[in-house]
Amino acid sequence: MRERSIVARVRYLACAVSALCLATTHLAAQNFGGAITGIVKDSAGTPIPDVEVTALKIAKVVRTDTAGRFILSRLPSGSADFSFRRLSYAPVVLSITVPSEDTTDVEVTLGVTALQLTGMVVQEHATQLRVWEEFETRRKQGIGHFVTRGEIEKRHPLLLSDMMRMIPGAIVMNGDNGRTALRFARAGRGNCPPQFFVDGIQAYGFSIDDVPPGDVEGVELYAGAAGLPPEFNRMRGQTICGTVAIWTRIPGGDDTKP
Repeated sequence: MRERSIVARVRYLACAVSALCLATTHLAAQNFGGAITGIVKDSAGTPIPDVEVTALKIAKVVRTDTAGRFILSRLPSGSADFSFRRLSYAPVVLSITVPSEDTTDVEVTLGVTALQLTGMVVQEHATQLRVWEEFETRRKQGIGHFVTRGEIEKRHPLLLSDMMRMIPGAIVMNGDNGRTALRFARAGRGNCPPQFFVDGIQAYGFSIDDVPPGDVEGVELYAGAAGLPPEFNRMRGQTICGTVAIWTRIPGGDDTKP
């Protein structure tokens, strides 16, 4: 009788160890997941750097390198949606099948898109000079906070939001779909997104990191409606939540401004 009891206990322990091993192996496989890697190009076949690549279901974000390549690892296997975004390009959302414990290679093409303005004549040098004169005038008035090209080059940030962490009252947090969100403490309204302007044009559904630091010449930040320059005051805008005006660099322009 004693021998049968010992044999039964040994069999029970063997089954428990076997079940534990299977569960551990299955969990490890789940944790490892799959991956996608690839390259993002424009319609001419030129690689695009700094493209925001997001696994929408798990809000995991990476950016393409200078060769336009990216890799997203440790993804759940199966079909999932991925978004590809960069300023000046039409965003793309693709459904990609992620294999279990394997890698899928993809090639994505983004089409250039431009904001269309009617009734405007562009004079590059005169316009650029006027923009920076106005920028400098507002900066010297001491209303709001300003980030200049010189400060960006001094810090060499990977993301523009890294510069925002130095601004008093500015709060950098994780927003929807893993995108960076900027808020102002003075707004006092919880999740109250500021209004954004890019080169004087109001931008909607915008994130502070949609513009790479290398493309930025200057940034203006206003925590509320008080002291907001009239050119950024919109009747239907979120002026109470703050305003962020981003000025991009003009290729071939004067890099000494501001």
